[in-house]
Amino acid sequence: MLLDHLSKKNLFCGLLAALILTQACRSLSPPEPAAPLLLPTATTLLPTQIPTPIISSQPHLNDYTHPSQRFSLEIPENWKFFEQDDGVVLLHPSGKAGYSVAFNDVGQSYNEQELNQYLVSFVAKHFVGDGSNFEPISQETQNDGAIVAQFAWVDPNLGPTVSELQVYQKDTIVYVLHLSTAEEQWDIVKEKLEKLTDTFTPLDTAPIPDAEPTAEPPVWTLIGPLDKTFGFFYASDWQIAEQNRNVVSVVQPDQQLTFTASSFDWPHVMGDPKSAEKAALAHIEDYDNVQSLPPAEFPLDTATGATIDFIYKTGDGGDMAGSVITAAHQGKMYQLVFTAPAATYEQALEWFNPMYKSFRFLSPEDIVTEEP
Repeated sequence: MLLDHLSKKNLFCGLLAALILTQACRSLSPPEPAAPLLLPTATTLLPTQIPTPIISSQPHLNDYTHPSQRFSLEIPENWKFFEQDDGVVLLHPSGKAGYSVAFNDVGQSYNEQELNQYLVSFVAKHFVGDGSNFEPISQETQNDGAIVAQFAWVDPNLGPTVSELQVYQKDTIVYVLHLSTAEEQWDIVKEKLEKLTDTFTPLDTAPIPDAEPTAEPPVWTLIGPLDKTFGFFYASDWQIAEQNRNVVSVVQPDQQLTFTASSFDWPHVMGDPKSAEKAALAHIEDYDNVQSLPPAEFPLDTATGATIDFIYKTGDGGDMAGSVITAAHQGKMYQLVFTAPAATYEQALEWFNPMYKSFRFLSPEDIVTEEP
C-alpha cells in the first residue's frame, strides 16, 4: 500500500589512534578486577606475575575480502570487525588487542625515503600528542620494501599500549597494517598477532577515481498561503507553481512531482465525523481512470483526518500515483495532495514525507510567506 510508506513515512583517522579499538573494548568487556596486593615482609620477596595471554590459541580463521576489492585477509572467527570505506578494524573479544588495515591512493610510487616519511607523518598525526608518552621501540625495512615500526604509547582508555605499523606500497596504493595490544600482553601475544598479517593480500591496486563533486543539499523553507492559516517546508530545488489566499502548490518539473496544500469550506465540516473521509473521496473523483484504496484514518498535525492512495492515467496515457490527506480544523477542511509518476512514486516519498510531516495549522502571525 502506498501509504504504508507514508505513515512510517585515511581509516586510521581516529581508529588507529584506538578511538574504535579501545572505546569498543571498554563497552565489550568490563575491566578486570585488580590483582590482590602482595605486601613484602622482612623474609619474603615479591613474586613475578606473568599475565595470562589473551590469545591462548589461534582460533579458526574465516576468509574476508573488503567490499572495495582492494585487499583480502583472514579473520579469527571469534573476533569482531568494523568495516570502513577504506579498510577494516578487527577487535579481540577481550578488547585488549586489535588489528587494522587501511589503504590510501597517494597518486604516485614512493621511494624508501618517501614511504618512510609517510609512516612518520602517520605516526605523528595519530599517536604523538599531549599525554601520549610516545616512545619508539624499533624500525626496519624488510626485503619486500615494507617498513615496520614498533612503538609504545599511552592510549586514553586502554592505558600503556604497544603498537606495530607495517607500511608498504603496491602501485600507487599505500597499505597500513596496525597491530596493537595492552603493553603487558605484547611480548606474549605478538607472534600470534603477526601471523594474522601473513594472511593479508592486496588485490585491486588500480588508481582510485576522483570522487565526483556532490551537489549542495537543498535549503528547506517554510511557505504558506496568503491567508497564513497553514504552512509546510519545501526544498529550494522545487518551484512555486501557485500561491494564493488558500492554496500553495510546489512542483519539481523534471521529475513530474507535485505537492499541493489548501483549505476550503465543507458542509458540516466539524459536525460530521466522516467529513474528512468524504472530502478525500470527492477529490479523487476528479481524476480519469482512477483506482484507489479504501479511505483510512490518518493524522494531519493536531487533527485526525483521512487519507486515500490512488493511481490514475494522464491525458497521454501515463500512469500516475498519488495520495490525498484531509482533515477538519477550526471550521475549515484542509487538504494535501501529492502526485508522481507511478514508476517513481516510492522514490518521491523522500520528498513528500518531510513535506507532509512538516505541515502545521497556523495563526496568521506565525508565517512569513514567499511570493511566487
